[in-house]
Amino acid sequence: MSARSPTKIACDGCKIRKGCRNSRIKCTYLRAQQPRGPQRLRSTTQYLIDQVQRGVAAQPSQGPTLSWGPQVAENTNQFLASGPSSDRQPASLSFICQIPTNIVAYPLYIYHVRMYPVWPIVDAKNVMSILQQDGDVDIETYALATAVAAATVSQLRLNQTVWYGKPITADIFATESMRARRLSNHGSAVNLNNVRTSFFLHIYHESKHAGGSESLLFLREAISLAQMMYLHRETAYIGLPQREQQIRRRVLWLLFITERGVCILHKLPAVIKTNISTPELHLDGEPQVLPAFLKLLNLFRLFEQSRMFDFIEDGKFGMCPLPDEVRNLDQRTLKFLHDGLQDGSTLMSHISDVQKADLCVTRHWMRMILWKVSTKDQFFSPYGPDSPSFPIMVAKELLDIVSNLPQAAMKAHGLGMELKLYGIANSLADAVMDMTTLPRVSLWNDESSPYNILARLHSFLSAFHGGGNKELVDVLHKKMAEAQYRADRAMPSTIHAPMKIGHLMEPTASENQLGDDEPLLPRPDHTITIPDYWGEDLYPPLTWIG
Repeated sequence: MSARSPTKIACDGCKIRKGCRNSRIKCTYLRAQQPRGPQRLRSTTQYLIDQVQRGVAAQPSQGPTLSWGPQVAENTNQFLASGPSSDRQPASLSFICQIPTNIVAYPLYIYHVRMYPVWPIVDAKNVMSILQQDGDVDIETYALATAVAAATVSQLRLNQTVWYGKPITADIFATESMRARRLSNHGSAVNLNNVRTSFFLHIYHESKHAGGSESLLFLREAISLAQMMYLHRETAYIGLPQREQQIRRRVLWLLFITERGVCILHKLPAVIKTNISTPELHLDGEPQVLPAFLKLLNLFRLFEQSRMFDFIEDGKFGMCPLPDEVRNLDQRTLKFLHDGLQDGSTLMSHISDVQKADLCVTRHWMRMILWKVSTKDQFFSPYGPDSPSFPIMVAKELLDIVSNLPQAAMKAHGLGMELKLYGIANSLADAVMDMTTLPRVSLWNDESSPYNILARLHSFLSAFHGGGNKELVDVLHKKMAEAQYRADRAMPSTIHAPMKIGHLMEPTASENQLGDDEPLLPRPDHTITIPDYWGEDLYPPLTWIG
């Protein structure tokens, strides 16, 4: 009888067959059924569940407060959906956002339409598109977004909104940004997002406490991260795409401008030394933003050439005569700054009010600083930049310009703007107190009298954010009183007008149009559109709710 031919027998999965056992083949028939769908709850789902469990969602009276009109409400969904797509990979698999994306969207919108000309380094549309992607959260982008929100809300001092009973303030945004930084291994990562996050956290702290340790440390951190990326070296830009080069150059030069301003205000040494190229205008699609930014940058670069930062750092400000070669540079810088308003008249008509305010106040603030240095040599020309009457002329020019700007444009620069205005007013008070060196008072009419100008500056400072910085205003008030006392002793009362401390500036048409009150953050179900910067209005119409 012939042997039985071998046949293939299907495995029934009930027991391991003899052939498989002899061949030592592991049985793969039985497999555990894998769970379908997401492996964990999404962050927004978890957030809503938490709210329901706490019983907050059942209280409609504690829902989001209404603060924006229908014009903004009509555009929210477009804003949340208008950003370009991105293929960035998430930085974490377990991070949960404590602030929903649609809440972060509102201050980002305000940043774009009001503060982007001042800090043109974050594409709000792109940030929102990344945060809205399905899947895990990009922690670094989330940290950047909340830092921008904290800086914007704090700088503009926007009123808080309420999200299901929880107030959302600048402090909340900043705390969340810090939490995201810790969970994203911020200390071991060196990239552009982390540089920008540190910068905006500096802005947040600077607006709360100018010159404070936290503010300065965040600024130094941003500078150090930028230097670790070699952003201060031209060779680091070789081979990069043009768009990436542009944004990196903007970041570096914005840090340069910010650090120089902080160094002057708080008498600190400057760290950034660079000679890289500036962003190129023809490669940029924002004709209303970059020209003014570059103009402001040129002011600080020219100011640095006069070695003023060295004098401030060494504590020699106003205490020693300048060398001849430095004095020549200062005279050239003074002439440039003195003629700058005429040189920039064409540009000034094509930029936003926020940029006009920044350029104007910064330019006149620098002129006052250089005047204080040049007067130490005791060589005055009758009406030149080293004349004792020069501060009166500068302050009058400043007031003629800023009185035609909306208050919102001035307030957009926060405490830094107040400090610059105080510096100008302080220099003017010093000049007024030395009445014996001033020209005959008959040369000044009521509008241009030193007392009237000083009183207007005092009123301007007092009006900042409902009272301004009380310490600065009080110090200036005492100095004004001393100047008035010295003037009364130096001259008969009939030849100069009394100083009107309570004088208030009349509101301009642009101020009446915008209003003095800052907008509240809008509620989450409203829609926002981020406009582009070619031909669109930077101040979209808002409907205020009484």
